[in-house]
Amino acid sequence: MLSKLSLAAACVLVWPALGYAQTAASTSGALLLTSPQQAVSQAFRSSPALRGAGASRDATLSDRLQAPLRPNPELNTSFESFGGMGGNGDTRSFRSLETTVGLSQRIELGGKRTARIGLADRGAEVAGFEYSAAQLDLARDVTVAMAAAEAAVRSVAVERERLRLASETLRAARLRVDAGRDPILQAERAEVTRATAEIAMERSQREAEIARAELAVLIGVPQVELAARQPWFDDIGPSPATPEPADPLLRLAGNPDLARLEGAITQQRANVTFQRSTAVPDVTLNGDIRHARDTGETSFVAGLSIPLPFSDRNQGGIARANAELLRAETEAQRGRSALVADLLATERRLILAWRAAQSLRRDALPAAERAARSASAGFGEGKFSFLEVLDAQRALSDTQGQLVETYREFHTRRAALERLRGQQPAGQPTGVRR
Repeated sequence: MLSKLSLAAACVLVWPALGYAQTAASTSGALLLTSPQQAVSQAFRSSPALRGAGASRDATLSDRLQAPLRPNPELNTSFESFGGMGGNGDTRSFRSLETTVGLSQRIELGGKRTARIGLADRGAEVAGFEYSAAQLDLARDVTVAMAAAEAAVRSVAVERERLRLASETLRAARLRVDAGRDPILQAERAEVTRATAEIAMERSQREAEIARAELAVLIGVPQVELAARQPWFDDIGPSPATPEPADPLLRLAGNPDLARLEGAITQQRANVTFQRSTAVPDVTLNGDIRHARDTGETSFVAGLSIPLPFSDRNQGGIARANAELLRAETEAQRGRSALVADLLATERRLILAWRAAQSLRRDALPAAERAARSASAGFGEGKFSFLEVLDAQRALSDTQGQLVETYREFHTRRAALERLRGQQPAGQPTGVRR
């Protein structure tokens, strides 16, 4: 038992030095993060998810490049009056060969080109909104992941303090047992408490490693480490103000998801126009030059062809486009309602998280610290029982852990609110297209 206590004490003393060495080593082997803005900025440069979103946007922009192009002309060549059987034999050789060379050009009617350009423009707009949404999603996810990682690191400190207090209580309990003032049961209880605290600290260390690994995946780097000081985590600022303007939809004006819903309606309307334009048949003009070998004569041939829309007038394409337009309008109505509900709920939860953090750090935590100090000091003098000391220590550790969790929730809610409002991330580097 003494060896276990010595090992625990050594871990408590050596751990800060190991943490400093790990932080120093991380500057060369891992990305050292000091703020969410730095993490977001790095994610914009290296995240595979954002590169994939950019590739999808560029693929849609390629349609805009193709849309204005007109149909290519076609080269036509034909040879007549050679070979064959019967007759006087004049056509069995190449003496009567007639060669025709010409061009044909399809002329688009019904405003197809204009409609195609309009549809491509609307598609490019929607793709731009989707890319902006991907940027904001990444910024939110990285911020939330970094808050979770910092909370996990601080939970390690909380559990380490819990272990330190449990070790001190165990030492005091053994002294009282040796002095015959308490039964040995008290020391055994203290040993169980210390062992439980040690297990909890090891678990928190593993959770911190997992949180850092998840953050590294989001950023797109092999490994990350957090700097020893993260003052942004404790900074919750003043109380969140009353939302302005009063209309929730106006507060969502910068949200690319809302703009994408409206853009999808415009895109489907452009698709209806395009599908209707395809119902108008195109005209194909032909111009040929014909040369007769036997007479040496050259003549010009002109022609015109146009499909007769007796059956196919693109009825199915037009009907489908109208149905897609109705679906886009319905989804926009539902999406607006969902965004407003999400905004109102997030704003309320952010205020609740801020109030909880303020109450914990200004009232609950100082009171728990005073109670734990008094109980620990009085336990050795016999003023408090072991259970009273245990309750005071547990209350302190729970309050510290609750404060860390409240900080994490506050930063999570604030990141979600910034995402909903479509606010430009502070860490976004200049020159990134939206």
